[in-house]
Amino acid sequence: MKDYYFILGVSRNASSTEIKTAYRNGCKQFHPDKNAHPDAHLRFIEIHEAYEFLGDEKQRKAYDLAKNRRVTPSYQQYYQQKEYAARNRAREYARQDFEEFKKSKYYKVAVGVNNGFNYLFLSICILIIVVPLYMYILQQELPEKDHRPFLGFLVPMIMGFAMGTWACYYWFIKKQDIFTIS
Repeated sequence: MKDYYFILGVSRNASSTEIKTAYRNGCKQFHPDKNAHPDAHLRFIEIHEAYEFLGDEKQRKAYDLAKNRRVTPSYQQYYQQKEYAARNRAREYARQDFEEFKKSKYYKVAVGVNNGFNYLFLSICILIIVVPLYMYILQQELPEKDHRPFLGFLVPMIMGFAMGTWACYYWFIKKQDIFTIS
């Protein structure tokens, strides 16, 4: 059995987010349209195959169980069929030009996850700005001796604003695609 964790470069207890990130980075680095090395397409196929096993939680659990225990003949046959199917899909993706690959469900899922984290990050930045502002407004109703210094509210607001500005510039103004090699 292949060690798909090693192929993706993640630990065995990696989260699904880390696995998706490793998959995206691997595709970005080894897609035949982006990498002219003669073995790049083989590495791309391995990465895609690994993601097919580790990207789905149910399949990942079955893979982990099989890796940790003796494999039954029925699972070995199932594993070989899945491995063959995953390898064939990856070969098909490797033959596609990059624009065609961008239409695949794997690319769309990866982009969707990436966009979800982008918007989550922006939401957290907005909360970092709004919550201290709201707390400052509530503080004005307290007696003067109970007031905290304004700097205690200003620092998190500036940090939230700086992080949000950086994120907006990177995602919305530069409009960098997740598969762009820099």
